[in-house]
Amino acid sequence: MKILLQRVSEAAVRIGGETAGAVGRGYLALVGCRAGDTAEDCDRLAVRTANLRVFEDEAGRMNRSVLDVAGSVLAVSQFTLYADTRKGNRPSFVDAGDPAEAELLYERFLADMRSLLGPDRVAQGRFGADMKVSLVNDGPCTIELRSEVALAPTPAPRPRLPLPALSLVQVETDAQIAEARAVAERTWPRTYAGIISPEQISYMVGRMYSPEAIRRDTAAGTPFFLVVADGRTAGVCSADLGRRGADGGAELHKLYTLPHYWGRGVGHWVLDELSRRCREAGATSVWLRVNKRNERAQKAYRAAGFAKERAVITDIGGGFVMDDFVYRRALA
Repeated sequence: MKILLQRVSEAAVRIGGETAGAVGRGYLALVGCRAGDTAEDCDRLAVRTANLRVFEDEAGRMNRSVLDVAGSVLAVSQFTLYADTRKGNRPSFVDAGDPAEAELLYERFLADMRSLLGPDRVAQGRFGADMKVSLVNDGPCTIELRSEVALAPTPAPRPRLPLPALSLVQVETDAQIAEARAVAERTWPRTYAGIISPEQISYMVGRMYSPEAIRRDTAAGTPFFLVVADGRTAGVCSADLGRRGADGGAELHKLYTLPHYWGRGVGHWVLDELSRRCREAGATSVWLRVNKRNERAQKAYRAAGFAKERAVITDIGGGFVMDDFVYRRALA
């Protein structure tokens, strides 16, 4: 992963004649991704961007970071950072990452920077759009950062990023219902790739996240919530807050975070928050279903104190079944 930092006194990006993002003192960060880049690469470069000392102190030395000067960052995706000009006059871009993967890393970089600087100090362009970028380069000062992990192995521990400012917003309006459906449509194909078929993914998202299903479940005591991180939608979840089984357990029906928030502690926070609300509603335990082949989710649930209880197969119609384990956590 490569980031070209330009220290600016001001910068802006326009799309279709409209200003999409603008900052004053800080950085214009051009973000490029290549095949093989990882979330850890992104996290490392976000921390370096926030802490790099290239702003002048009282003595005129480059001794302050963008954090120190309360600066801002305008991040713009740019695959041409990986242009290969070694042969001929037409650049090759074969080293640039797959667009879908690159977009996730770009979104993760933005999420990281919002947590590090604050959501009001991070602006952005639009991935893949035709953008017009203007800036006043202060210095001039332009510095290239590259991912250490992408270049060579490093013994340094993975950087610890601050947890985003998190909240749950109950899904009530038509716009919020559409947002919940959009989260499912983005998360399910990546979560269940190689686990269930694309046809089953489409069937289940359509069945479980339709306006009718969300309103019906909410009325029955199982409301939906949008997970909001640093002012941006980061996921969707739902839980039995108004009903529970004979054993006193409340089911956690859904918990999905957008892929660029994976590994940031968001899912763990949501589990704890839903558990707290279920406990306050009188539940003595919380339980959930997880696909038997979804090992990543099972590992996360075990780390959060859930224990595997039993296996269950459920016919959901359309010629499909849910082949799951039930995991449960007692509520103190």
